[in-house]
Amino acid sequence: MNSCSGRRPRIMASSLSSLPQTTISDILSRLPVKSLIRFKSVSKNWADLTSTPAFIAAHLRRSSPDPNLLIRRYHSQTGSDHGIWLITDPTLNFRTQLLCAPLEESLVCFPKIVGSVDGLVCLDISPCYASDFVMWNPGTKQFKNLPLPLITSSRDSPIWMVFLGFGIDSFNNDYKLVRIVSFRGNDESPLLRVEVYSWREGVWKEIEERFELALLCGGQDGVFVDGSLNWPAIGLQRFADRKVVVSFDMGREVFKTIPLPPATRNGNVKVVSYMGLLAVAVYPLIFAANGNNMNRFEFWVLSDCEDGMKRWANLVVVENFLKSLVPVGTWRDRELVFKYTGVRDREHQSSIFLFDPVDQRTTRLAIDCVDFCFEGLSHVESLVPVNYTS
Repeated sequence: MNSCSGRRPRIMASSLSSLPQTTISDILSRLPVKSLIRFKSVSKNWADLTSTPAFIAAHLRRSSPDPNLLIRRYHSQTGSDHGIWLITDPTLNFRTQLLCAPLEESLVCFPKIVGSVDGLVCLDISPCYASDFVMWNPGTKQFKNLPLPLITSSRDSPIWMVFLGFGIDSFNNDYKLVRIVSFRGNDESPLLRVEVYSWREGVWKEIEERFELALLCGGQDGVFVDGSLNWPAIGLQRFADRKVVVSFDMGREVFKTIPLPPATRNGNVKVVSYMGLLAVAVYPLIFAANGNNMNRFEFWVLSDCEDGMKRWANLVVVENFLKSLVPVGTWRDRELVFKYTGVRDREHQSSIFLFDPVDQRTTRLAIDCVDFCFEGLSHVESLVPVNYTS
């Protein structure tokens, strides 16, 4: 494991007590979460100050531009040798830290990361049907078991698939977990029911909003981009023979369907956030039944045009792209994270690569915690509590 050490200046409560409150708040908001947690026991005034919504928001604004990389490592065949790792400053003197997931010893299977927003991580701890969740702040080590969802499986209505997404409704300052439950119907179109968990309210509610023009693709959770959760899907009816993105507005709690570029028809699609915009990485299929598999990588971004419309713009095309390179997300919202999986000397090996679409620079990360499969996403440290406080 790699590590880096550095000494931080000691800040004593007595030396700051004579300063204005605004100055103290400004100084403390620049410190890491670990230091602030320790300082809570030093001064009651500091404990009260750093627990206020205003301070938590100020600290989050300073932390957000410099996220870490959160990785869930697992062995895809046995489920063994798993862990959640926090990687700090991956491209320089990075450190890797193994995190202790909540309730880990008592779980049937290792938790799955649904999403990470503003320092809060949503974990799926259920063995099947995505039916049990934990809200977790790794920085403060707080966690909370969420109430069980309302929508369940039954003999008459068995669940077919469940799709998840975690994001923030910025207008109402509310973190939400979206659960889309698909029941196998009598025809080709499955029956869908949707429910939303609200961090502010602490309860689930089923919503009537539906989408009928797409069939969600399995294996990918919703990606939060600019106020919406987004899932890749296969288009139906007027979007037939096209791939689309199903987008859920977190504030208005409504769905819309966004057609993808024609180039996505013969490749895999990974939905990501890039520079605050919705983007898709298109890469080769490992197996193509129709023989029309593409052999290149393309990166498309949904951009605003001068006429006020949104259109897909192609940023990158890489010909003769390796099938063993798979995009898993973005770090710092501007570098694509790839996992490479191959066999060398008869041993399975995995690596992480960062790819900058602007200058097309590729960086391999010498990280020793990804010997098997992994998922990666950006994560900022914060003081955001797992329970809402007004």
